Amino acid sequence: MKQQPKKTELEKKLKAEMAAEKSAAPSEDEPQRREMNAEELNPAEEVIDGAPESLDTDEELPEMVPAHDFQTLIQEHNELKNQLLRARAEFDNYRKRTQREAEQTRQRATEALIRDLLPVIDNLDLALQHADKEHPISEGVSMVARQFQDVLRRAGVEIIPAVGSAFDPEIHEAVMHAPSEEVAENTVSHEFQKGYRLGGFVLRPSKVAVSKGAPEAPAADEASE
Repeated sequence: MKQQPKKTELEKKLKAEMAAEKSAAPSEDEPQRREMNAEELNPAEEVIDGAPESLDTDEELPEMVPAHDFQTLIQEHNELKNQLLRARAEFDNYRKRTQREAEQTRQRATEALIRDLLPVIDNLDLALQHADKEHPISEGVSMVARQFQDVLRRAGVEIIPAVGSAFDPEIHEAVMHAPSEEVAENTVSHEFQKGYRLGGFVLRPSKVAVSKGAPEAPAADEASE
């Protein structure tokens, strides 16, 4: 009987590696067993990542709001809305009132300044009336008076019309009444002091003389005498 050759060390090593790989490889029926285990699991028992292990529905889920509480919420909402609307209206009125008061304050300050300047303008006009027209100083005074008038005009100040205008007690101050054959009755015949107004407000009325019309003719018996 022929003696078999002894296995070399290399063959032994290869055979051991093959046996190890065979034992590590899954068997053919293992995937089926895995599918069966997955099907047997109860979906309700699966644990979701990040979810609590136990959930008490009586404590976690919100309760339904009763009907009377819902009506209370609607009423509170309407009250808060009305309060907001009132607050906005009050603030709008406050803003308008503040702007109006600021404008009135500015106008009063302007009126006070202009009133202080009116006597200066009166003196300049009086100086021009009695000054020599050919004198160089007269021309300088006239230039200063025109500058004052320009400043007042830019500020909204207007001169009140007087001579030849119908007498108006709102803008005219009658110093005297005198008959006149040239000026109609109740008409301004002479101006003693200029008047000024700022918009619709009279800063100073014009001091004027008012015509009483033509003088009455003497009676016939007085003429015969």
